[in-house]
Amino acid sequence: MFDAKQMEWFNQLSAEDLAILGAGFTTLGDFFAFLALVRAKQEPAKGNNFVALVRAKQEPTKGKKK
Repeated sequence: MFDAKQMEWFNQLSAEDLAILGAGFTTLGDFFAFLALVRAKQEPAKGNNFVALVRAKQEPTKGKKK
């Protein structure tokens, strides 16, 4: 798929660099999930199960109080 010359840049990245990139992509994904929720709230309801799933996933679990 890729030859050694094309993958040279990847070999120059350290584990810390990859961790920073991963955290950045995670944050970017969370931001777009937030924008999707904002957009869904603005649009009229049309039975979108995906938005309900995302909302349910982001709500904290409600446990029994002691």
